[in-house]
Amino acid sequence: MKNLFIKVLGTSLLYAAATFAQSANEIAKKVHDLPSGKTSSGTISVTLIDKNGKTRNREIASYTMKDGSTDKTVLVFKTPRDVAGISYLTYDYPDKADGSTVDSDSWIYLPAMKKVRRVSGSSKDDDFQGTDFTYDDLGTRSLSKDNFAILGEEKVNGIDCWILEAKAKDPKAKVSRRVSWVNKKTYVIHKGEYFDKQNRLQKTLVAENIQQVNGYWTSLKMTMTNVQTNHKTVYEIKNLKYDEKVNESYFTVSALEREQVK
Repeated sequence: MKNLFIKVLGTSLLYAAATFAQSANEIAKKVHDLPSGKTSSGTISVTLIDKNGKTRNREIASYTMKDGSTDKTVLVFKTPRDVAGISYLTYDYPDKADGSTVDSDSWIYLPAMKKVRRVSGSSKDDDFQGTDFTYDDLGTRSLSKDNFAILGEEKVNGIDCWILEAKAKDPKAKVSRRVSWVNKKTYVIHKGEYFDKQNRLQKTLVAENIQQVNGYWTSLKMTMTNVQTNHKTVYEIKNLKYDEKVNESYFTVSALEREQVK
């Protein structure tokens, strides 16, 4: 009888664990697939704050477009003068039918060199042009790169959230895991924690001014803080427009080379 009880209990626990894992995957997919319009355009105000409180300001023009199942993004630094003209283009692809990953294609244009270079997959965890956001943060990370788990539930500013863990499958990944507080109703991320290879807390994310723009839930202000260096980056999105016509030629490598994107 005792062995039978243990067997039944063990089966129940395995079933519960499988259901829990499936729920985590479902939540992750809903976050990943959050509607964001066929196109978008806007201006990103970037504030870099060092450990002494000294600030530097930058302005970036941002454009996105869905081309079939491919998400295309182009970012162009407008100010200050020392970074003006630096532009970044990325194509994010959906996973294959078998669930395998399709790596995104990314390019960066450096006007001082008059040259476009490809951003390799190994560089996606690098900081983007001196900010505390990585190249991977700017794109759409493939779900197949992580294992997901629900760590619990917690309120963030009075809002019920799941605590969702995404642990990188690649043991060499610079960011070993990400923990996100996901709004149970909207699936918008309200805050996050990022851990390094040694599983030490490296960065924290706070999303603010979350509202619907043209019907799409959007975080209009995001603050990423590197707790190891005490450096932070504040992104504020202005003049955001969804589903309005954008110049499709902007989303090409040749447009970067010709400094066509304005």
